[in-house]
Amino acid sequence: MLKNALLNTVMLFIFLTGLKAQIPDWSNYKDIKEQLTAMNKYGRTCIIKQQYDQALDVFKSAALVAQQSSLDSFRARCLLNTGLTYRYKSVFDSAIIYFNQALKVAESKNYFDVQAAVQLEFFNIYNITGKTDSANARINMVQSMVTKLDTIGSERAKLELYLGHLTKRETKYSQAFTHYFKALNIFNYLKDSTNIAVTYISIANVFNNRGEQDKALGYFREAVAILTKLNRKYELANALLNMTDDYYYLNKLDSAEITDLQALALSKELNQKAYMGYAYMHLGYINKLRKQFSNAKNYFQQSIRLAEELGSESLLYGDYQGMGETYMAEQEPAKAKVYLEKHLAIVKKINNIEEIIEAYADLKENEYNLHNYAKAHEYEKLYAIYKDSAYNESVTRNMADIESKYENQKKEQEIILLKKDQELQNIELQKARTTKLSAIILSGLLLIIGLLVVNRYRVIQKARQMVEIEKLRNNIARDLHDDIGSVLSSININSNVALSNAGEERIVKGQLEKIKEHSGRMMEGMSDIVWAINPINDSLDKMIIRMKEFAVEILEPQNINFSFKTEGNVTEAALDISRRKELYLIFKEAINNAAKYSGCKNIAINLGTNRNRIQLKISDDGKGFDKNLIKSGNGLHNMEQRAVAIGGSIEIFSTMGKGTELNLEIPIA
Repeated sequence: MLKNALLNTVMLFIFLTGLKAQIPDWSNYKDIKEQLTAMNKYGRTCIIKQQYDQALDVFKSAALVAQQSSLDSFRARCLLNTGLTYRYKSVFDSAIIYFNQALKVAESKNYFDVQAAVQLEFFNIYNITGKTDSANARINMVQSMVTKLDTIGSERAKLELYLGHLTKRETKYSQAFTHYFKALNIFNYLKDSTNIAVTYISIANVFNNRGEQDKALGYFREAVAILTKLNRKYELANALLNMTDDYYYLNKLDSAEITDLQALALSKELNQKAYMGYAYMHLGYINKLRKQFSNAKNYFQQSIRLAEELGSESLLYGDYQGMGETYMAEQEPAKAKVYLEKHLAIVKKINNIEEIIEAYADLKENEYNLHNYAKAHEYEKLYAIYKDSAYNESVTRNMADIESKYENQKKEQEIILLKKDQELQNIELQKARTTKLSAIILSGLLLIIGLLVVNRYRVIQKARQMVEIEKLRNNIARDLHDDIGSVLSSININSNVALSNAGEERIVKGQLEKIKEHSGRMMEGMSDIVWAINPINDSLDKMIIRMKEFAVEILEPQNINFSFKTEGNVTEAALDISRRKELYLIFKEAINNAAKYSGCKNIAINLGTNRNRIQLKISDDGKGFDKNLIKSGNGLHNMEQRAVAIGGSIEIFSTMGKGTELNLEIPIA
């Protein structure tokens, strides 16, 4: 035994000596910037290999070189990377010190990308340690500088990823998906495999919370495969912990235990106490389901000790809930109550709606077991209130936001009309003055009349154009109002039917599904129309971004690959409101049809210009269709009408088994 220990010590010394020998000779670099670039790259490689102490030596040396050479941008990055290394080591106090130093340099020199990166790392630390308010404050700081960040940069992608975490925590799952897929799109563009895997984990967690564990499992497996291949142990441990959750909810306890023990081993290897705490907590829940209550409580206690050491509220409330539910399962409701109330206190403090709902559900059941029926009824009502609010909150906020925008738009139109009346009055006044002047100055009569005619013609033409634009926007606003009235009437009818058949679960459920469908369609339609009439979106750049976001939202959840190419000077072309609106709606209809009916795997989208016309081509490799048999279906007739209305043309070619191609041409002016 002693001989083996001595041999291991010698081998370790040789290994460490070998590592030191492998460090490049930085003096070989004559250019300081090249040297600092190489040092940062080498340090990042050390992080990936979990050689954290070596990474710290390199980054600190690089920061000193950068400071002595007055290269502030390099110094800020070196300090940021030093803090990042301490964060990976879970030495959060040291990480915060170096992040603050990096932030000070970045703010003094207006390095916005470094500022955003530091704030995002602060969010990461506070999120891990369960300090929700501090985490939210940091993400708000990044949002305030979003216009100064590269739209396809790493910091912007991480911002979308973390916004997804926040909206998921508030049970706004649609918004969370939107943020996650935006992040995924940028990470794919950057070919950042590690963060692609991290985003897969986040998407899987949303599916998990929605009760779609089978869908979640697919994303978890992809993430684990990527991280295993990259040997990213830190992120892999996180993926395995989340995968354990999924197996747990699927009641696959053996699989859950395997992934959790793998995560625990990695956490111990990396000395990641937060991950160790979550691993022990998962083992507690697994043993609770197996009714091995003594083991379960032992694991929860180990996790609680780590949570208290780290000051992690998010870990602590999970442990309190687990202990409470274990005592409930042992039919010891008095002991369970202590932990369940602690669980509720923490999740109310951090306003975690998902956990508040679960806390009230547990307390309701426990008070019933204690025969405190009045208290149980009180918790039942609170549970119902939070359950309903979690579903309705996002819809209510979206409706209020849209109504506010609509009212602001009406006020803006009224102001424009008033200004226009004043302009017309000024024109008439100028005309009267000119007439009097022409009577006095007879010699200049013909010249003045000619100038007036030309000037008046230009003013009238301009006024007519403005009136036409206002008529178009007023028509769109009126259509928006009519659609609201129509859909709200339908919702009212469905609500009355549901109320009058309150005892019939099938009928009530059917009417609620219709209400959900109506309100979703109304919100989507209103969003499209309000976006179309907003002057901020007059450029084709904005429309192309919206088209890409829509394609990502519809196609990626169905695993349909797509490419979006622009050709020619398409971003410089200018379309009026009507043409821009109809072009976008035709694009939406075509993408929806392909996603719903074609069964395709790939879609190619090309948008370009040819002389004075915009050309849109959408092709897929789906099953195709016989156009003559479904002439009036799938919105084809609707797309043709829209194209004709703006002076364009549309052609659709489709062959059974060979896919479909749509070609649209519309005039630019």
